[in-house]
Amino acid sequence: MKVIHADLQRERYDFPEGMLRLVNWREVEPDPPGRWPGIYGDPETELIICRETMGSKQTVMGRSVYKPGSYHEPHCHLYSEEFIYCLSGKVVVGMGDREYLFTPGDVQFAAIGEIHWLRNPFDEPVEFLWIYSGCAMPMESGYATPDSFEDAMKAMKKNETPT
Repeated sequence: MKVIHADLQRERYDFPEGMLRLVNWREVEPDPPGRWPGIYGDPETELIICRETMGSKQTVMGRSVYKPGSYHEPHCHLYSEEFIYCLSGKVVVGMGDREYLFTPGDVQFAAIGEIHWLRNPFDEPVEFLWIYSGCAMPMESGYATPDSFEDAMKAMKKNETPT
């Protein structure tokens, strides 16, 4: 992870071997656009905790801001659970055959293999934290979008990580 300078009310903490143990999301360089398949519009995402940033073995955490019109198409994670926690704004989240209004303080939980999505049809951005449990890097979660569901299910049956 490339750490950037942020104007914080504390000193920056450096740890041995380049691993971070305390970081402010403002110190994390945003992911480049288009890194995540199935995400459209103009989102901003910082990958805060993972194997590469903090040496995590079973947790991934990030922060995202989805501007108006941005969306994450239906997807699932074959090897990890996910939850998202709304910090500000509002968005529509979906699971199964239902959609819900997602507002500050709300948490959406997706079990392993459960298809879920979100979209921002509103005039304001939404900011949320997201966490995967059971993996150390995002794509190790068994992330699958509609164009890869069939291949992902085959890989899951073989106990492989979908690509």
